[in-house]
Formats: sequence, C-alpha cells, structure tokens
Amino acid sequence: MMSIRLRLFILFTLFAGSTLLLALVSYQNFSLFREQRRQLEMSYIIRDEMIEPGLLKPDSIRHLQSYRARLLPERRAEEFVKVLQAVTGGNQRLLRERHQVFVRNEAEFTRVTREQLDFLEKRLLYYGSVSLVILALGFGLLQFFMHRAVIRPMGELSRKMVDFLHDRYTYQFSVPAADEIGHMQSTFNSLAQRVISNMEQLKTLDQAKSEFLSIASHELRTPLTSIKGSLSLLRSGVVGKMNDMAENLLSIAETETDRLIRLINDILDLAKIEARKLPLHPGWSSWNDLLKTSLDSLEGLARQAQVELITAEMPPLEVYIDRDRMQQVLTNLLSNAIKFSPQNGTVQVHCEINDKQELIIEVRDRGRGIAPEDQEVIFQKFRQASSSRHPLVKGTGLGLAIARALVEQHGGVIGVRSTSGVGSTFYYTIPEWRYGMAPLKQAEAA
Repeated sequence: MMSIRLRLFILFTLFAGSTLLLALVSYQNFSLFREQRRQLEMSYIIRDEMIEPGLLKPDSIRHLQSYRARLLPERRAEEFVKVLQAVTGGNQRLLRERHQVFVRNEAEFTRVTREQLDFLEKRLLYYGSVSLVILALGFGLLQFFMHRAVIRPMGELSRKMVDFLHDRYTYQFSVPAADEIGHMQSTFNSLAQRVISNMEQLKTLDQAKSEFLSIASHELRTPLTSIKGSLSLLRSGVVGKMNDMAENLLSIAETETDRLIRLINDILDLAKIEARKLPLHPGWSSWNDLLKTSLDSLEGLARQAQVELITAEMPPLEVYIDRDRMQQVLTNLLSNAIKFSPQNGTVQVHCEINDKQELIIEVRDRGRGIAPEDQEVIFQKFRQASSSRHPLVKGTGLGLAIARALVEQHGGVIGVRSTSGVGSTFYYTIPEWRYGMAPLKQAEAA
C-alpha cells in the first residue's frame, strides 16, 4: 500500500496539474477575446472617421495611419492602406471603389468577430465553471482523504492512549495500515503489549513484595521486640549492676533497636497504603485536643534541641479524620521542624481557612530552609534533606511519604513553602471540619 506522503503527492499533482491546465486554456481564450474586442473597437473607430474619406485632413490621415500596424488580419491592413493611398492620390473614383470594398469587408469582419466574441465568452464561462467544480472536488477529495487516512486513525490512536492513561487495557489490537499512521499505531501496539506484559510481571513482583513484608512483620518485628525487652531488663539491673560503659552500650543498642522497629513499622504502613489495605476509621475529633497531645509528646525532643513550640490561640474546631493517623502526620511534621531548627529557635503551628473552605494546618520553622530541587523529592520514599550541621537529623526518609499518603487518603493535599536561610512551612488541608463548642458551653449544655 502506498504511503500517505505518496498519496498526498499524487493527489496534489493531479489537482495542481488540472488547475494549471485550465488556467492556461482560460488565459489563452481570454487573450484571444481581448484581442478580438480590440480589433472590433478599432474597426468602429476607423469607419466612423472615414465616413467621408475625400474630406480627410492631413492630421486625420496621420492618425489613421497609426492603426496600420495593429490591424489584423493582414488582409484588412492591406485594404486599409489602399484606401489611404487613394485618399492621398486624389483619385475620387478609385477612392470610392476602394472605400466601398473596405466598408463591406469591415462589416463582414464585424459580424464574424461578434460571433467569435460570443463563442469565446461562452468558453470562458465554461472553463470558469469547470475550474470551480475541480476546485470544489479537489478540496472535497482532500478533506475526505485526510479524514480517512489521518484524522480518524489519529483519533482512534489518541483514544487508545487515553485508555492506557486511565489504566484501561481491554481493547482489541487491530492490524495497522501500511503507512505512516499505521507505523505509529504498530509502535503503540508494541509498547502497549509490553506494558501489559510488564503489568503482569509487576503483579507477580507486588505479590512477592507482599509476602516478603508479611515475613518481615512476623520474623523481624517479633525478635526485635524480644531484644528490646531483654535490653530493657538488662538496663533495669535485673542481672546486677553494670558499669557506666556497659550502661552506655545498652542505651545505644536499645535506641537503635527502637529505630529499627520504627523503620519496619513505617515500611509496613507504606506498603499497606500503596496496596490500599490500610483502613481508616474516621470520625469527628477535637482538633485542639489532637494538637495538644502531639505537642506534649514532642516536648522532650524540643527541650533536647532547645527549640520552643508555639501555637496560636485557636477556636474550638472539630475535624472528620482518623485521629491516630492524622496525629501521626502532625507529629511527623513537628518532629522534622524541631530537628531542622537551630538552637533557641521556634516552631509554630498555625491554622486557617482557604478559599475552598478547607482547613489548612501549617507547621513553620526558622531553619536553614529547603533548596528548590529538594522540595520536589522530599515527599518521595527514602528521600530527605539533611546536613552534617544537624546531628539530630536521623530518619528513614519514609515519614513525609507516609504523611502525604495519609493526607491524600483523607481527601487533602500536602506541600511545602521554603526559602533557603529563612525557614520552611509545611502545610496540609483537611476538607471536612466544623466549629465545635467551647468547654464552658459544653459544660452548660451538659
């Protein structure tokens, strides 16, 4: 089958060739029409001026002689010259004879020329009509060809791409045409088949990952809990008092065990979120109580980092959330802000309402800020912005990834605004909220 480019070339060649041919024929007919009309006008002028050839003045004779070179055919020009010679010769009888012959010839020429002009005018109208028909037919064929060979196949290919974009892989693969669009469709079919094949492999890998995480949750977390309990007993002196060096080593081991347990718990939580198997238990909760609980739990970390936790006075608010999971989000943002804040710095929790009537929770710090390139990746798994100047910055790089997943499960969004050297503001939204009753009013209502 011919390619679209070759078929377009042939179509344009036929269209352009027929149009040029008609234009050439029309131009030739128009040129002949114009020349015949000019000859007819000169015939009228000459006959009008030679009504009385014997009375022609020298100026009139010179003016008539100027028509000699433009008269066609040559026979007319010869008859015209004979009349002028008779005028200048002064032979009246010869002048009358030649004038009568010239007038008869011009009358016959006028009659024939008028017939030719009518014929040429009809031919011009005919060729003009044919040209319009060819133009309309050419544009119609071009539109039909473009729709059939380009627009419709591209539309079908675009629909299949949109299906793939929305994870719909159920359509039947068709045999593409042997042209450029068909080559694109063939390439897309190959890519689609590869994607479907990879999807099956990913499902297998995902199942293997789930099995591995299940093993990790039972085979790793259980012995780690036992190790942590044993270390706690050793530190309590159940086997006798230990020296300072042993106490220090046990403290390090217990801290790292806690960190390893948190890492395993984070990995399991993230795996459940990605598999959509982490159930939420939403309900109306007091935002003020949740904030106080989170701040109290981080008071020790803030005191160790010499950072002050500040919260503005807020009205009684109730939010429709899974309290434990949303406290996990807030605690993660607060602990990160504490870790990245300088000594004697402050971390502020702020609450406001945006244009969409959503509750916005903001956690502001006065740390070193986050570079623009890091702002794009810190919400990804195992990615974090850290520095050797901040020894408290230790983590798995999963906290913000889990926080984003939990916020999105609640129907909100999470993000960060930061300026290097000034500080950062992490924020997230809670779509469902309401004003609650103040404690005094609640007591009165009770």
